[in-house]
Amino acid sequence: MKIFYGWWVLLGIFLIYAANNGILMYALPLFYPELINEFGWNAEQVTRPAALFFLVAALITPFMGVLFDRYPTKRIMMFGILALVIALGFYPTIKSLGQLTVIYLVFALGLAGCGLVPNMLILTRWFKRYRGIAVGILLMGSSLGGAIFPLVAKETLINHGWRQAVLMIAILGSIMMIAAVIFLVRNHPQDMGLLADGESPAHGEQTGLKSGPSGPTLKLAMTTPAFYILAFVTGVLWFCIVGILQHQSIFIGQDLGVGIARLPVIFSIFFWSAVVGKLLFGWLGDIFNKILIMLAAVMALIIGLALLRISSAENTVLLYSYAVVGGIGFSGTFSMIQLVLAEYFSGASFGKILAVFTMVDALAGSLGIKYLGHARVAQESYLPAFDLLIVSCVVSAILIVVLMKLKRTHRIPHVPGRVAASRSRIDNNRY
Repeated sequence: MKIFYGWWVLLGIFLIYAANNGILMYALPLFYPELINEFGWNAEQVTRPAALFFLVAALITPFMGVLFDRYPTKRIMMFGILALVIALGFYPTIKSLGQLTVIYLVFALGLAGCGLVPNMLILTRWFKRYRGIAVGILLMGSSLGGAIFPLVAKETLINHGWRQAVLMIAILGSIMMIAAVIFLVRNHPQDMGLLADGESPAHGEQTGLKSGPSGPTLKLAMTTPAFYILAFVTGVLWFCIVGILQHQSIFIGQDLGVGIARLPVIFSIFFWSAVVGKLLFGWLGDIFNKILIMLAAVMALIIGLALLRISSAENTVLLYSYAVVGGIGFSGTFSMIQLVLAEYFSGASFGKILAVFTMVDALAGSLGIKYLGHARVAQESYLPAFDLLIVSCVVSAILIVVLMKLKRTHRIPHVPGRVAASRSRIDNNRY
């Protein structure tokens, strides 16, 4: 039996996402305590380039959304990967905060070209019926990268320092991204005479599954309450998630006093748990009400944050419980955000719509990083900031319940073109 080529495409974007997000978002923060020790920076300073990274990414993402809707996605991804490879190559040579900031600016440009938006665009073209599990697999890539790269770097970090450790993961990540985009990624199933999920054009005509794009325009989407509720909810959740991801190494490594030998292990457990969470919630999202599953993921995230709040270096059970529950909650929330957005807004204008949400989320993530850094310096403790994050997630959970209540009275308007059978299936799954 011939394997549907979409699964190979999924493998390609999985490897790209595992490398770029696994390194930039999850592995590089592991080295913050080392940068603090070597350069004397504080928590706000060492995370400042990352905050700027999210801010710049937020500003350029809407423009990238237009490019993705107009030009071949793979071509833009190749330029993005090239920018990341160059920046990663220079990272081990930094000698000042200014140099680190420039590198993160290049990271922002590169990730806008080969990060979540283009990967989700390609995935939604290749998968419809299996979109939930496909999204779970794709998003699992970043967590797998976050689980593997710290372990790869651990011995080098201990024996040869952070510069050699960064160089090692930079080389590995660059090979993964370049090989995947060249040999595996394809823009559309139609380029290979296929439809989404491997249907042949003839079978698609018989079943009424048209290959032409439909879905709401950005203008139509912005007329619905769901658009604004989701923008607020995802922004708040990204404020919490990104802030924690960028600061947890400082909190665990410095404030709690966990040593350099244990810190990569905790990171690895966190992201291996995230792998499980993304697969689990992606699978559940294909079976049950997606908004309800999103609510369950946020509740897990709240419990994880509470465990981090009360953790200590001496209480190993609490610390590793946070790594497991927090990893599952973070990944489940992240996965369900992408699934819900795809179910609401996928279609011809999905690139523009996803770019708007990505801009909002990146801005919120930048604020989360800045807030936690400022709180750590001003109050000499992360704990009051963690309290705010927990409350923010509770507010998001309440709004998700409100979104569920709106499902009977509000629908996302679609442009003409989607056949009745397909429309019915998506409407039934959307909420």
